[in-house]
Amino acid sequence: MLIRSSIATALSLSLITFINPVQADALDDTKAAIIEAQALRAPEFAPQHFKMANIKLAEVEKLLTSSNRTKATELLHAAMTDAKQASELAQKFTRNFPDLVESHDRLKLAGDKYIRGDLGKRSQKEFATVVAAAEKGKSNKAQRSKKIALQTLHAAQLVAAREQFVRPIAKTISETRKLKAGKYSPKAFKQSVAKQSEIEKLIKSNPNAQSQAHALSQQGQALSQHAKRVSQLGSRLNRNPASAEAWINSSDNHMATLAESVGLQFDRGLEAEAKIALLKQAVQEMKAEHLAQIMDADKQVVELGLKLAKYEGELSDMAEMRHKLQLKREAEAKIKRLTKLFDAESVEILLTPDADVILRMKKLNFLSGSAVIPPKAYALLDNTIKSIGIFPKRNVRIEGHTDFMGTDEYNQELSEKRADAVQEYLLLQMPEGDARMNATGHGEEKPIANNETSEGRTQNRRIDIILLAPAVTPNDQPMHSLNNRSSRFNTDKAGVDKRNIHSRN
Repeated sequence: MLIRSSIATALSLSLITFINPVQADALDDTKAAIIEAQALRAPEFAPQHFKMANIKLAEVEKLLTSSNRTKATELLHAAMTDAKQASELAQKFTRNFPDLVESHDRLKLAGDKYIRGDLGKRSQKEFATVVAAAEKGKSNKAQRSKKIALQTLHAAQLVAAREQFVRPIAKTISETRKLKAGKYSPKAFKQSVAKQSEIEKLIKSNPNAQSQAHALSQQGQALSQHAKRVSQLGSRLNRNPASAEAWINSSDNHMATLAESVGLQFDRGLEAEAKIALLKQAVQEMKAEHLAQIMDADKQVVELGLKLAKYEGELSDMAEMRHKLQLKREAEAKIKRLTKLFDAESVEILLTPDADVILRMKKLNFLSGSAVIPPKAYALLDNTIKSIGIFPKRNVRIEGHTDFMGTDEYNQELSEKRADAVQEYLLLQMPEGDARMNATGHGEEKPIANNETSEGRTQNRRIDIILLAPAVTPNDQPMHSLNNRSSRFNTDKAGVDKRNIHSRN
């Protein structure tokens, strides 16, 4: 699909003076075709065709200001042909060599900080050999070269993964050994060492399993840090037994602060276990009181609904409406907690009229044509897991979306792969997995911005994580009462309630 003149580079005033409208349109279309090829990563996957398209385009712009316009028209047609072929070849390469492209992208996204220089250069050289053979149509040579390229990429990935995922744990484990963690925190220390070994085996067997390696690394770092803290405390108490009193006093003060927040006051000498039991009891009583208030409000709502039903006969519709209103009120309250997990530049939080909550991942920026999650996005997805936990009764749908660069089939497949990649990461980070979650791709079908601008295409290449409101059923309990507070949300043109997440309460 060609992008019209609105996204092509504007012609200079001097050039417009010398060319006719037909040539100007053809020039714009050629520039748009080159932009599309670049977006489909033709410089990486079809470099020669992309290079020739740009060379010919540059020559055309020189000829159009001279008298040799016939030659310019021929070159313009050739440049357009090269640009189209570059786009087609780039898409064909990603389809024919998906594992190679994935390894290439994972190494690229790892960053120079973790890549060993010689391995990085060698892997790129072998990758370029496959690209050159594929671009020339030498499929057999490309397939033979692919094996060598994958081996070198995996070797580079292995080193990078060790630096990125194993070294942080190894460093902390080394520190805990000096603190005699085997003596003061034997369980956590042993578990962290085992986790380090598990990660090393994983990345050796499958260098592409970076999401899983990251999840294990997070667990290992948490264990090793815990062992370090316990060992530091044990060493301090061993050196200065009198410091145990200060530590106990500090713990008691923290517990007293919690007690005060729920209206309790502990007796002196009460054991920690007894204090925790009292805190739990206080929380349960607060919940019970809250539920009693809700039941009273529900009773009033039901009575009102029955009275209105006598006149309107629309009790079922009213029940559904009350259900949605209640869900929106609950979502509004919980969204306040979500705003503390995300900033406005990273995630846009939306509330739909049906009470679905949408987390629009603005900073989950995939490489063009790639479904590999950038490591920089891991922290964003980790907070997404916390968001899902805030809405425990909601199913979760992960939607992948693309811009309109490339064919419909290409974009549909890419959107599905991206949604699947995000789902896989989230499930890996959840110990027991989550049956509430599913992934789907919509390709280019649901743009939220103008596809004819670079900014708009960036917005359309997105992942939406939707926390779906539970549907009303005949067996649903009465809805909670609602007051007449005005909504804190405003509705955009798409009918979606949008929270200003810059605000802090």
